[in-house]
Amino acid sequence: MRNSSTFISLVVLLAVGCNSTKTPSQSEPSSENERPNDEVAAEWDTPDELESDPGRVTLHRLNNRELELSVQSLVSTEVSFKSTLPKDPMTDGFDNNAKALTVGTLHVETIESAIDSWIDDGLRAPIFVETNRYEPENEEWSGGGGIVELGGWNSSIYGVSLYHGSAQSRYITVNHSGTYTVRVRACHELYGAGVGPTAPLEFRVDNQVVATFTVVADSSVNYGNHCKLDMQTYEESDVLLEAGETQITVNNVDYGQVGVDWVELEGPLEATGELPPGRAKIYVCDPVPESGDDLECAREIVHNFMDEAWRRPVSDAEVDSVMVTFDLAIQSGSDVHEALTYALKRSLMSPWFLFRTEIPSSPENATSQPLTAHELATRVSYFIWSRHPDAELRAAADDGSLLEDAVLEAQTRRLLADIKAEALVEGFGAHWLGLPDLSMATPDPELFPNFNDELRQAMDTELRDLIRRALQGELNMLELLTADTTWLEPILASHYGIEQNEGSYANVEGRNGGVFTTAAFLTFTSNSTRTSPVRRGHWVVNNIMCEKSPPPPDGVEQSFDESEDAATVPEQLAAHRANPACASCHDQLDPIGIALEGFDAVGVGRSAYADGNPIETSGDLPGVGNFNNVSELALALSLQERTHRCMIQKALTYALGRKAQANDLPFIAPIMTNFKDSGYYFEEMAVAIVQSELFRQHRGEE
Repeated sequence: MRNSSTFISLVVLLAVGCNSTKTPSQSEPSSENERPNDEVAAEWDTPDELESDPGRVTLHRLNNRELELSVQSLVSTEVSFKSTLPKDPMTDGFDNNAKALTVGTLHVETIESAIDSWIDDGLRAPIFVETNRYEPENEEWSGGGGIVELGGWNSSIYGVSLYHGSAQSRYITVNHSGTYTVRVRACHELYGAGVGPTAPLEFRVDNQVVATFTVVADSSVNYGNHCKLDMQTYEESDVLLEAGETQITVNNVDYGQVGVDWVELEGPLEATGELPPGRAKIYVCDPVPESGDDLECAREIVHNFMDEAWRRPVSDAEVDSVMVTFDLAIQSGSDVHEALTYALKRSLMSPWFLFRTEIPSSPENATSQPLTAHELATRVSYFIWSRHPDAELRAAADDGSLLEDAVLEAQTRRLLADIKAEALVEGFGAHWLGLPDLSMATPDPELFPNFNDELRQAMDTELRDLIRRALQGELNMLELLTADTTWLEPILASHYGIEQNEGSYANVEGRNGGVFTTAAFLTFTSNSTRTSPVRRGHWVVNNIMCEKSPPPPDGVEQSFDESEDAATVPEQLAAHRANPACASCHDQLDPIGIALEGFDAVGVGRSAYADGNPIETSGDLPGVGNFNNVSELALALSLQERTHRCMIQKALTYALGRKAQANDLPFIAPIMTNFKDSGYYFEEMAVAIVQSELFRQHRGEE
C-alpha cells in the first residue's frame, strides 16, 4: 500500500485530470500574445495608462515550509522533516515562487516518506502502560552462566545462574520511548569463602549500565537454600528507553552466585491511554464502536479531512475515489484505523493538497476575473500563516461572506494577530533581509578567531528579532532601517564591545542603522577575508531600493582592490568609477559600501584599516544626498518613496508567489497610500495588499 510508484502514478493521473478541466499547467509554453510578465523591462515610473494585469498563477506547489506547517496542523504532529526535503529554489528573493516550484519523482518520493511519518505520529494508537516479563528459561537469552532450576532439586524456580563476571542477554522490542520501571526477581547464594551477604547485579540496556540492584542473602537461611527460600524482587523506576530493538542484560559483577528468575519492564510511565492529538482532532466520530466497525463514520472522517486538506468543499465522487483506498486496505486485512491512515495519506498525496490550484471561471479569457471565496481564503492563509485556512476562515469562504470587503479585512487582521503569523518572520522577513545567507557565511578563522556557531546564532537572533518587531507592529517598517535598540545575547554584546550578562535590548553607540548595523547583515555581505563595499552596496540597492544593477560589461575588472594602486578604499573605488563603463552603476553602489566601511567583515566597529589608514564613511548618494555615516544614510533611505514602494514590492512578491512587475503599478498606488497614512505599519500594508484587485483577482490565458 505504501509503494512510491503507486502514489507517483496517482499524482500524475490526478494532475492530468486537473488539466482536463482546463487547469493551466506551469509547464505550458509561452504564447506570442502573452501579457507582460515578470520579464518586462518597464520602469516603475511607467505612465498611468499602463494596462492593469492581476497576473496568472495556476498550479502553485506548497514549498517545504508550507507543506510541513500544513500537515503538522492537519494531523496534530510536531515532527519536522523540512530539512530532509529537496531544497526549494530561491527566486526573486523568496522560496515560494510558483514558476520555480517544480516537482519531480525524487521530490514526490521524499514528500511521500515524510507524509507517512507525519501520519504515523499524528494518528498513532493510544499508548498505555504495559508490563512485560522476560524469563531466562525461555531459551531466548544467551551468554555466561547457565539456565537451571534455581535452589536445587524440586524448587520449581527456573532461571539463570550467574557466577562472577557472567552475564545473560536477550533482544526485545520497545514499542514506545519513555521512562520505565525495571524489576528483577533474584537471589544470592553465599557460595565461596569470604563472600559477603550482598552482591551487585547490573542491568544493562544496549550494554550501558542503567541500574544496579543490591541482591541480599538472609544470613539465617542455610547455604544452598537462598534461591528456594529467599527469592526477592528488586526495582528501579527511572530507566529511560528508546523505541526499537533493544538488548537487555543481567550481569553479576561480584563473587558468589546470583540467580535471576525473571526481568520485568513496566512503562512507558508517562502513558495515559488517551487518544493522541491527531486522532482526537480527526476522529469526529468513533469508527470502532461496540457494535463493530462503522464504515459510515470512517467515510465521515475522510470527508471532513478532505474538506480541510483540499481547502474547499469536496464532492461525493471525490470522497468515493479516496474511499477506494480505504476499502482495499480493509480487504487486505487492515483494521479500520490502519485503513483510515491509508485514506488520509491518499488525500495528502493528491495534487489538490500538494498544489494551491486556482481555476479561472473563464480559463480562455485573459481579462481579470475574481478568485472564488475558497481560492481567496487559501491565498490569505498561505500569505500570512504559510498553511491552510482554519475553520473560521473556511466558514467565511463556505458562505461567500469572505468576498465582502469588511469580512475580508476582519479575517486578515485576525490572521495577523494570531501566533501562527510568526510564519511571516521566516517566510517573508528573513528571506527578504537575507538571513539564510548568514548560515552560508564563512569568515576566515585565522583573521576572525572569535567567530563561531554560537556567535552566528546570536547574530541570527538579533536580526530575526528586529524583523519580528516590525512585522508584528512593535516597530513600523521604516524602523527596520532606523531602530536604535537591538536584542543582544551576551556573546554578541561582547562582540559589539559592551558587557551584558543575559539577553536583553540595548542601545549600542553607532548602531542605530537598523538592519545595516546588525552583525548578521554585515557578515553575509562580506567576503571571507575582508569587507566588500560593492557587495554591500549591491545588496542595499537590490533589497531596499528594488533597483537592479546590470552585470559588469565584458572585460571590466571587478576586483577593484586588486587592480588599482590607490592608497585607500574610497580612492580605489573612485579610480574604479573613473572607467565610464563602471560609473553608471558604481556611482550608486559605492557610496553605500563606503558608509558601511566602519564595520569589518564580521560586523565589529572600526575607525581605521589594518594598515592605519583612517576610514571615511561620508558620501553623496544620487537621489538621496549627502551623509556622514551609515546612520544618516539609513535615515535618508527610510524617507525615500522608492524605499516604501520597494517594501510593498517585496511583500507583493511574497504574497502572490510571483515577481512584482511593471503592470502591478496601478494596484500599488492605493497600497502605498494606505501604508503611508498608517505611519508605515506592516499590518496596514498587508490589509491593503489583500484588499487589492491584484490579490483578489486573476486571469485566464488567451
